[in-house]
Amino acid sequence: MTQFPLWVQRAIEHAGLIDPKISTRNGKVTISDNTGRVVLFTGSSLREITPLAA
Repeated sequence: MTQFPLWVQRAIEHAGLIDPKISTRNGKVTISDNTGRVVLFTGSSLREITPLAA
């Protein structure tokens, strides 16, 4: 997580993501965890994009 700014690291910690993993696809950076939560990093903000369960 050290490649992200400090505010991102703190936000991920505050959100309680468990063992976060970073993925990059089509120029989009996402951070996901073991519970299925997904957060999109836009460069200037974080947005949770976790799909809703049916």
